[in-house]
This record gives sequence, structure tokens and C-alpha cells, in this order.
Amino acid sequence: MKSFIVFSMFKKIYRITAKFLLFSIFYLISPFIKILKLNLFPDLSKINFFNFSYSNNTRRLVFNTKNEKSFNKVFIDTSLSTTKLCELGKRFPTTKSPIQLPGQRSGFTGVYSLLFASLVDKKISLAEIGIEDNNSIKMWRNYFRKAKIYGFEFDEVKIQKAKKHKLNKTYINKIDVRNEKNIKESFKKTNAKFDIIIDDSTHIFEDQIRIIKNCYKFLNKNGILVIEDIYKYKKKYSEQNYFENLKKFKKYFNEIIFIDCGHVNNYTASWKNNKILLLVKK
Repeated sequence: MKSFIVFSMFKKIYRITAKFLLFSIFYLISPFIKILKLNLFPDLSKINFFNFSYSNNTRRLVFNTKNEKSFNKVFIDTSLSTTKLCELGKRFPTTKSPIQLPGQRSGFTGVYSLLFASLVDKKISLAEIGIEDNNSIKMWRNYFRKAKIYGFEFDEVKIQKAKKHKLNKTYINKIDVRNEKNIKESFKKTNAKFDIIIDDSTHIFEDQIRIIKNCYKFLNKNGILVIEDIYKYKKKYSEQNYFENLKKFKKYFNEIIFIDCGHVNNYTASWKNNKILLLVKK
């Protein structure tokens, strides 16, 4: 019995020492990794090493990773997954699909296939802000067969071009995401509540925050709001900055979480913006 207690004590000291050395290495190399515009996945240097419990049963450390001063974050790599939505994103070339050519590609469609799987065959309402050449609207139209699709755009030329496509149960509206009042009025005119709202408009931080603060009221319960193309390395777009601007709105959501959408085919040039912010309304 005495030898077992000594062995357990040794194991505990060994585990804590090993973790301490591991974390020390992360702390030391993290600044140099960031200088090279690279990231550690996950970046364990952000975890408070000294905030842990020790399990006598498994002889392992259990870290408290909860942080009241930031939103949660997950990493999803869909490199080994080619979904129907990915294929549609290739058929109607959109940067959301990692298999479309040519140009920018992000692993969003693989992640969306997971997030939206339970909604595919339902009569939902989906809105996308920023329609560009209308290809992503066509993708959504073909993916959510029973849905009503709403596109929002500021550029009048793009609006008229999209309307000429005459897609079934698809409605194109004008919006100015720089104007809080206009955002509210544009959504109010639809007389709809949405299950999914996706922002793919200006990618400007202030506009993204403005969209979140004014669009959540138009979501159904458990409705999903997605902010696409968040820059990884621009200071203004730091996860801490999003938290500081949205912490008062946490009470309206069940979850607010960053998703780093990895894929072997990701190509975002110097922008490095294949990250999204997902918000789920209460």
C-alpha cells in the first residue's frame, strides 16, 4: 500500500512537471511563430497552466479552460470531407467552397454542411448579406429546396443582375450595412423571421458589429447568425476586440463561438480570413 502511494505521488509530480515543461515551450515559441504569420493549433499558451485540478483516478491534470473575458473557439478541418454543399459551391463558383476554381477558397461549405444538416429539408428562411455575382444565392437555393432565400446587397447593378436570374422563392433587397437604421428597415420590409443569416458583405469590422447588433432581432429562436471572413492577423479583428464590442449582447445568444475553418485547399492570399463567428439566438 505504501509503495502504491509513493508511486501515485511520483506520477503526480511527473505529470505536473511534464505539463509545465510543455507549456513553457509553448510560451517561449509562440511569439516567434506569430512573427512568421503562423499559428499553433491549438494555441495552448493562452491556457492558465496553474489553474487545474488533479485526478487521482487517472493521474492526469484537468485544466480549467473557461475564460469569462473571451468567446469560445473551435478548430474544424474539413480537408477529408467533400459535401453536397461543397459540390454546389463548385457548380456555382463561390469562395465558400474549398474545391471551386479559380480564385479565393475557404473551407466554409464543409462546416456549414455540419451546422445546417438538420435544416436541409425544412421550410426555413435564409438571408445572405452581400450577394456579389449571385452565385452563393444559387448555391443556397439548390441546397435548401424548401426554403425562402433572401439576398441583401447595396450595389444596384448587382441587385438588378440577380433579379434577372428569377430564382424560385428568392427575394433580392437593398441594404446599407453602414447605416443602422437602414439595416433594420431592410429586414423589417421582408416581414420574415430568419433561421439563418449570413454576412458576406464588406468584411469591415464596424459593419460586422453593426450587423450583429441589429439583425439578431430578426432571428427565430435558435436561429443562426454567421459573420464570414474574419481576418486572423489584423489587430482590429482580434477576437478580444469582438468580445469587447459584443459582451453586452451575450445575453441574447445561447452561444457565440469563433470557428477556424481549416482545409488543405484554403487559399485566402494575404488576407488569411477563413474564420467565422457563429452566434445562436436564445
